[in-house]
Amino acid sequence: MKTSSTILTRPLLMLSLTLMSGCVMTKLDTSRSLVETHPKGFKDAVNASPEARLFVKDALGVIVNLEHRIESGD
Repeated sequence: MKTSSTILTRPLLMLSLTLMSGCVMTKLDTSRSLVETHPKGFKDAVNASPEARLFVKDALGVIVNLEHRIESGD
């Protein structure tokens, strides 16, 4: 015998799975997270040399561009 809670649980579970499977937009912010997690390492890398500064800038730029592509669905 099905109880009223069983009758409601299955449709609610199916609805929640449907809503959670693909319509969720996640904002990626890995470059900020890296800098905030390793502030001394970031500062040291930027201050090591002009080439190191350029490398850090380019690497973070690549991360930002890839995150944008993921978020936009490209």
